[in-house]
Amino acid sequence: MAPRGPGSRSARSSGSMVSTRGAPRGTNFSLAFRALPPDQRDAIRAVHAFSREVDDSVDEEPDRDRAREEIVRWRGEVAACYEGEPVEPAARALRPHLQRFRIPRLYLEELLSGVEMDLTHLRYATFEELRRYCYRVASVVGLICLRIFGDEEERGRAYAENLGLALQLTNILRDLGSDHARGRIYLPAEDLQAFGYPEEALARRERNGAFHELMRFQASRAHAFFAAADRETADLDPRRILAAEIMGRIYKRLLARIEASGFDVFRREVRVPLYERAWIAGSAILAAHAQR
Repeated sequence: MAPRGPGSRSARSSGSMVSTRGAPRGTNFSLAFRALPPDQRDAIRAVHAFSREVDDSVDEEPDRDRAREEIVRWRGEVAACYEGEPVEPAARALRPHLQRFRIPRLYLEELLSGVEMDLTHLRYATFEELRRYCYRVASVVGLICLRIFGDEEERGRAYAENLGLALQLTNILRDLGSDHARGRIYLPAEDLQAFGYPEEALARRERNGAFHELMRFQASRAHAFFAAADRETADLDPRRILAAEIMGRIYKRLLARIEASGFDVFRREVRVPLYERAWIAGSAILAAHAQR
């Protein structure tokens, strides 16, 4: 359940496992999924590659009408995965995994709707609107991953949904400055207003008292979704959700680093060092095997 970090880094997904908008790149991705069996790892990589192709084809198209045409084209590719023969290499590579792991078509359609929201929603009035976006670009990818991990009944649905929301909200805090530079504000307008931090202050990258109160509130919301996901793990096989747990632990640490920086997200991108990510992955693997 990996998130999309709202910019054009795409899932920004993530996840999650992977997410279209903000999907984890490089080390985060490899550390989280290296422990998977080969067939699952190949399927996750295919989902990741497909979501990145979709995301990039839209984010890198400056003409909005053409970007919408890209969404229509990818919807046709998704339909072909289930009803015919797709043309795009990323869709062709994904198709056998969709069949093998019985991944519902609705999930891919929802994912595309999430990508499309970046063409229609440059602002979000309420958290409920933002939550719908986060569900589509992160939680849905988590649900896809659950199928790949062998949970066809989706006993872990609440886990996947909550973890996806937590990851995406963390991405939004991390990418606040870079997203604004692209004309996008993912913090709900109702929250900006409630804390007295107008868009003009964000444009000036002001880190005043109102900003810190606003960001602490957003961070507490992400923590709440992490906690909700954690509560669901009691009924799940720790080995099946190991990759998701690694991703979740890395993003929890990222959120903690954002907080520790005093929410200094305008001057640089807050990151979790490689050695720390490796330690997190190793400790999660040991914990999962200890519960066998």
